[in-house]
Amino acid sequence: MMKLFFSVSALLLLSACSDSPQNPSSEVSDTAPPVAPSETSQEESSPYWGVEPGEPLPIVWSDLLPEGALDEYFRQQEEFYERLEMRLQAEATRLSDLTAGAEIEEGSDLDYMPQFGTFDTVEDIDGTLIRIPGYVVPFTFETDDRYTEFLFVPSQGACIHTPPPPPNQVIYVRSEDAARVEDIWAPYYLEGVISIERNENDLGNAAYTVDLSSLELFPVPR
Repeated sequence: MMKLFFSVSALLLLSACSDSPQNPSSEVSDTAPPVAPSETSQEESSPYWGVEPGEPLPIVWSDLLPEGALDEYFRQQEEFYERLEMRLQAEATRLSDLTAGAEIEEGSDLDYMPQFGTFDTVEDIDGTLIRIPGYVVPFTFETDDRYTEFLFVPSQGACIHTPPPPPNQVIYVRSEDAARVEDIWAPYYLEGVISIERNENDLGNAAYTVDLSSLELFPVPR
């Protein structure tokens, strides 16, 4: 039976653990005010409130979703299942087969799940040094736990056993020096400069690319 694994909660996974800066006032807009230059020049000061020059901007996965992205995701999802149900009913050969939620034969033409969502991005984040929690999805497991490229996603096991998140919830990561990933089931903090650059691959298409600065285990309480 085909199951849907991706949900809105996956988009917000680990957001509560993030040290994302808070708005100084509940009456201001979502865009944080720029930090006032002090001893540094205007060019050297950080444009983000509470972030010192040279420090990464802490973000969560919802920060990568432009307005309307979730609505479009669910529209595509609903349309897919409506068409799937119509095909199942059209291919039914017995009266007992004409039921909602009919099983899909493994390996059949209907046994697949597309990547819902779009490549729409948040333009303002392009070129920003960011820090985000998530999970590593290697392209191959034959590298002795060291990778120069991999995908970074908001939920554990995404792109491996389940349909991938939307492209704007997948980050393609590249690194000059191979990064060591001892446990792909553990959460990590990813740090690097993010760019709006798509990568299309068999595991899951990505709308963003990060040039890796550091990758460290997310501190999980024991």
